Amino acid sequence: MENFYRQSNNLNDYPVFSNIDKTMVDRLATNLVKLLGNLSSVLHIDLTEIIYSKNMLMEIFERVEKRRIYFHIFYKGCKMGKLNEGALLCFWIVKLQPFYHPKIDTIKLNAKIAVCLFTNSIYFYLKHFNQKKSIPPHFVNDLYYSLLYRDISKEALMILAESFVDVKSH
Repeated sequence: MENFYRQSNNLNDYPVFSNIDKTMVDRLATNLVKLLGNLSSVLHIDLTEIIYSKNMLMEIFERVEKRRIYFHIFYKGCKMGKLNEGALLCFWIVKLQPFYHPKIDTIKLNAKIAVCLFTNSIYFYLKHFNQKKSIPPHFVNDLYYSLLYRDISKEALMILAESFVDVKSH
């Protein structure tokens, strides 16, 4: 039992979460906008018609940052990475429903935005590491259905994202 305690992290090594600052919000918002760059063509609507809750987006960003700390603590300093960040943003968009459009069902709108974010996160990762893979259309449909009608965990979405890329080589 004594050996167990020697292997555990020192409490002083744990990062402490505090409310995210403007720099962090700007970084996360910039990543979100970049990952949703083709949303207008995916949804076939004018993006200026989409209304969003600033408070809900702040809540999402804070939850992503809390998860980043969780990764550091429970994966012994491992960084969460952009791919997992995209999967987490997807998860929280579905759960917290920050987007609204007067002519589109809110639940369906947020699920479509989450699918767009999820697939774009994968394609950005693939492009960054010069990997040539594609996401089958049936997967996109299955993911959309699952986000609407099933309860997918954060971990499941992160594992799904990693299943499309070769993460071990980076």
